[in-house]
Amino acid sequence: MKTYCEFTFEAAHSVAPYSGLHGHTFIVKLTFGGAADEIYGWPVNLYDVENYIKEIKGEYGSGLDHGNLDLNPEIGIASLENVTTYIWRLVKARFPNLEEVELKRGMPGSTEGRIYRGETTGSSLAA
Repeated sequence: MKTYCEFTFEAAHSVAPYSGLHGHTFIVKLTFGGAADEIYGWPVNLYDVENYIKEIKGEYGSGLDHGNLDLNPEIGIASLENVTTYIWRLVKARFPNLEEVELKRGMPGSTEGRIYRGETTGSSLAA
């Protein structure tokens, strides 16, 4: 059984020396797995997930939404890859049955993204 939810956030970042400060609408898909609840049939309560997403997004500039990702030391260099790993760590700590985080940006037909399933990459990402 798999259940997923999606959310968006607006944020600025830069990836020196490749880009200066600019912004994106980021789209996040969280996929959860596990045994289905006997009553509801879900592997995770999406109401709980949605409340946690509100915490992660924060008020304007206090979380992911409408903030500058470069200013978050837990992300490190705010590349698409590092932001995905950061979201994984946050959500996995609260919901252990998280199986996948997909993060993408761009317009339909011209998107970029990363899918992360908790693998170690061998690189030294910010802890």
